[in-house]
Amino acid sequence: MATTSSSCPCPYTCENEIDLRLYLKQVVGGTDQNQFEIYRPKTGIFGTTVVNDWILVDAPVPNAKVIARAQGLHVLSDLASVGWFVSLNIAFQPDNRFNGSTLQVMGVLPPEGQWAIVGGTGELAMARGTIKHSALPPPPPGSTFGFRQLDIHALYPKNAAERMELF
Repeated sequence: MATTSSSCPCPYTCENEIDLRLYLKQVVGGTDQNQFEIYRPKTGIFGTTVVNDWILVDAPVPNAKVIARAQGLHVLSDLASVGWFVSLNIAFQPDNRFNGSTLQVMGVLPPEGQWAIVGGTGELAMARGTIKHSALPPPPPGSTFGFRQLDIHALYPKNAAERMELF
């Protein structure tokens, strides 16, 4: 007979926790454009699909340090509130704390809301949590970019990457 236990065999907590604030830089035009419309219906806007390779930086300023990239797509899937379904792979850059690790993220992109962290790789293997996001005030008129504040809160097993190698 198989049994399960909710107790943790570790003498201390078996999970690490992330509380991290980053800023998503979205560039909609110009030479640094980091999103591109790949499909627009012949009538209306419902179903418009955009691929993105947004950068995540440490401050909402033009030349901030790049910490990660949010690579994926967003699809206009909510006509009532013009909401975009978002599916992202947040890939941390090699020169920072989570060197090459990723978070898999899904959710809706209204002006403010939350995305679900549904997994991860590397040090962040099996991560779960949420990302609270909110649009920052728009940049000066004529700018082709904007920032979105991301408050990332996630839990992931300690030594998850090492344990995954056993399988």
